[in-house]
Amino acid sequence: MSDPPIFNIKDSDITKEGWRVFTRSAPISRAFNHLIAGTHFEQKFGRWPLSPHDPAASINDLIVARMIDPRWSALQRRFVDKRTAKAEARRLHSALRVPETLAIIPMASVQSIDHLYEMLQPFIGTNTIAKPSHASGGTVFLRDVTSMADLSTIHELAGLDYAPIMREMQYWRLSRNIIVEAMIPAAGALPPVDYKFHCIHGEPLMCQVDHGRFGAPWSRVLRVPSFEPMDADDGLVPPEQYMLPDPGRLAAMTAAARALAAPFDYVRVDLYDGLDGVYFGELTFTPAAGLGIAPSAAGCHRETPTHRKYSRTLMTAFRRLR
Repeated sequence: MSDPPIFNIKDSDITKEGWRVFTRSAPISRAFNHLIAGTHFEQKFGRWPLSPHDPAASINDLIVARMIDPRWSALQRRFVDKRTAKAEARRLHSALRVPETLAIIPMASVQSIDHLYEMLQPFIGTNTIAKPSHASGGTVFLRDVTSMADLSTIHELAGLDYAPIMREMQYWRLSRNIIVEAMIPAAGALPPVDYKFHCIHGEPLMCQVDHGRFGAPWSRVLRVPSFEPMDADDGLVPPEQYMLPDPGRLAAMTAAARALAAPFDYVRVDLYDGLDGVYFGELTFTPAAGLGIAPSAAGCHRETPTHRKYSRTLMTAFRRLR
């Protein structure tokens, strides 16, 4: 993957409508996937993606190499489909709690955005969420919905085949649905804290804490099992309202992450610290479509010393156990 294709569109503005149309209409093949994902990667990192076998390759290179490959196992695809992921998670770790599924709305039955608004009426104003079952993002807190306009993003995203957008092939041709779930119980009115375990060959090595994601967001990467900051020089200070869970809860989350990651050589296991236990969130095989930067005070717009340390930790373990 170190050499860009002959057709290189690096000078184009990938925010333009023409690029958007191209990404969604270009054939599904490794070559076109490489072109599209590589163009985004080059804009972010200033270089073309490397082969994951290259000694200089980062975790971002590994993610891109994985996501553009159409070969995904049946188990991986069951985990990225939110209709089936919870059952698979409970099968691998029965102690996990899962959010209650209240409804599944096939997008083939949705005639328009106002029709979707009508179909969601029983849940609007309640402590529930709606999200596409076959895509990343688009989550709507239905307690906050006041008009059809609040559903515009989820309506558009749920109606698409998500895979062509960034060429994340694990989503290719999944059935298009909106899933409605009960909110995970948490202290206060805020969503529970998200703990994202980065796992190599089934072993959780780091955990990214996402606190206040839908308010004043704060994130930090911690080492596992110590839960000390991965990078003491990341410049991040925990907000006053955040407190690390007690050792028993941290051990329970780590055990759950280890059980869910066991079948895979690289995966991020997303869990929630609920009021009454550890809840399954999702398994993420291609975080941020290969464009993610580990959180630090320097932000996420470019590589940082924190990100290089994070990437080096994961890639060293990946190569050692490959």
